Amino acid sequence: MVKVRLETSREHIAELARLRDPVGAVEELVWNAVDADAERVVIILERNDLGGVDRVRVQDDGSGMSAEHCEEYFRPIGASWKKLAQASPVKKRALHGQNGRGRVRAFALGTQVRWTSASDAVEGRQQVVIEADRRSMDEFDIGDPEPTDDPTGTLFEAFGGDEQLDLLADERARSSLTTAFATYLEKYPDVSIEYDGQDLDPAAEQLHARDYVLPSPSGWSGEPARLKVVEWRRPVTRALFLCDGQSMSRAHLKPGIQAPGFEFTAHLSWSGFDDVDAEDLAFTDWSSNGPLAEVLAAARDQLKAHFRARVDERRREQVAQWRREGIYPYAGDAEDERERAERETFDAVATTVFRHLPRSQGTRRTTFALLRSVIAHEPSDVLRIADELFSLSKQEREELSRLLQRTTLSALIKASTAAANRIDFLAALEHLVFAPEAKQRVTERDELHRILEYQCWVFGEEYALHVSDRSLNVVLEEHCRLLGRVTPAPEPVLREDGRRGRVDLMLSRAARHRKGERHHLVIELKRPNVVLGMTEFGQISSYAEAVMSDDRFRDPTVTWDFWLVGNAMDKTLRQMAHQVDRVPGCAVSTPRFRIMVKTWGEIIEDCQERLRFHSAQLEYQSSTEHAMDYLVRNHGDVVAELVADGTVPGPRSADATDITR
Repeated sequence: MVKVRLETSREHIAELARLRDPVGAVEELVWNAVDADAERVVIILERNDLGGVDRVRVQDDGSGMSAEHCEEYFRPIGASWKKLAQASPVKKRALHGQNGRGRVRAFALGTQVRWTSASDAVEGRQQVVIEADRRSMDEFDIGDPEPTDDPTGTLFEAFGGDEQLDLLADERARSSLTTAFATYLEKYPDVSIEYDGQDLDPAAEQLHARDYVLPSPSGWSGEPARLKVVEWRRPVTRALFLCDGQSMSRAHLKPGIQAPGFEFTAHLSWSGFDDVDAEDLAFTDWSSNGPLAEVLAAARDQLKAHFRARVDERRREQVAQWRREGIYPYAGDAEDERERAERETFDAVATTVFRHLPRSQGTRRTTFALLRSVIAHEPSDVLRIADELFSLSKQEREELSRLLQRTTLSALIKASTAAANRIDFLAALEHLVFAPEAKQRVTERDELHRILEYQCWVFGEEYALHVSDRSLNVVLEEHCRLLGRVTPAPEPVLREDGRRGRVDLMLSRAARHRKGERHHLVIELKRPNVVLGMTEFGQISSYAEAVMSDDRFRDPTVTWDFWLVGNAMDKTLRQMAHQVDRVPGCAVSTPRFRIMVKTWGEIIEDCQERLRFHSAQLEYQSSTEHAMDYLVRNHGDVVAELVADGTVPGPRSADATDITR
């Protein structure tokens, strides 16, 4: 047996594993199978007595992994044999993965993982077993090869999974895999993928597809980029897949457009992506100029044009369907210009609100008759009603009727607006802390701190702000006030070096499950271009020490968290904050307090996870224009200088014909 240790840090591996994304892990394993010339890949979900998924198996009939190459396969991270190969070993198919990460993504499916692989060798067919454990994700045990009569191929097995695996049983998991492999299965019809007892069939799931040739960027002499837009019958996660010249997906981005009522993915294929690292492709949105930015902008312009045309097509198709069903309230041709204008208004309003109506033909006929009457006699009212319905989250008509019985329409509008605002703010925050032109300019005190005072939900829904940019003495006063105690003697709260500390934010909440107890959160923000290290960690530690060593803070009903927040951390601090026996980010843990080191990437990802349901229901994805408009509208005084010098792009004027509205 050989023990192989990956050539990178355990903390880096934990980040690559994406333990909260089991669907992505299955996708990576399937890509590895088809890259090994598999014709049949079978994903089996084993369920427990309660119906939950607790085991995952992925079986393929590919060429397998030879024992002599296993160390080469499993040792390096960030590299793969596929980078040097032009095509798959036998069938010469286009290759997908090149970064050698599929093996660590497997840990999202269980605490123990095992590959049993049979391959042909000079000595005859051999089988090798590779095993690993999540507790030591940088180590893989490769067994000695043994003779076998089994057919070539690889069986992957994951054991000890948690409730996160139940995501695999959701229909959205099948939809995600269907969209991910749609272009591959079309390109290679001899390949089949079975998921949980049923083959993936992208062709059967596609409602509409259209291909476009895009204009080439400046100075490009190769083949032009091509965009394929696919509309699906079932709900899917919208994505713009960036594919190489052979239409193999390399990365995916948000589409960056709004198209209410459409379930779609887009596939942008261009040989200009061939030599760009997949990680760099994932950040193409941050490229402000150059060929990649031009191709991406052209693709999104074409997406907007596509869905403008599709809205018109769908409206004509829908009206024709209503005529066939006998529920359209007009007969024959329009008699004059007035009636023609009335019909056009009716078609526009009816097709906008139609998805909110019950399925009953009789109810729809009655509703359409009433809508026609309102349009004919009070057109201003119907436009107001249509605008209110269009602003609501996507709901089935039955659910909308039920909700209206217990809450007002204005309350629903307010709730959907609040969710959209949060989605816009996260997009704006991403720009401030990640965009190259912004991260070098934005400061923690003048911009980030002043904005986050009013966006405390970012750190947790249950927290309320109590202290902002004040001394530790003010923290003590607020601590006593929250506990209903008299403020103690006014001697200053001092750090170990005798200096007074000044905290950025202090938040607090009542304990969730223990009545009468509280939890305080002290946050130290650092500007985006600062790499967090022991100097910054020493500062937050000194605050924790000052609070914990001062008897005036002592109370058995109160616990504390101290967060250090920035964009990145150095190797030493990363090792402290990612220890096997603690939650990710926890550098110090005691019964009374913890010190956490958080990156903006982790915080934003957590927020996006909390908002994922609302985003899906609203069919809303923020664009740069939406995000900047929200930022300037709500925090204009804070970002005025950033807008003036171009660090933050100013909001664009509204375009009533733009489908991104």
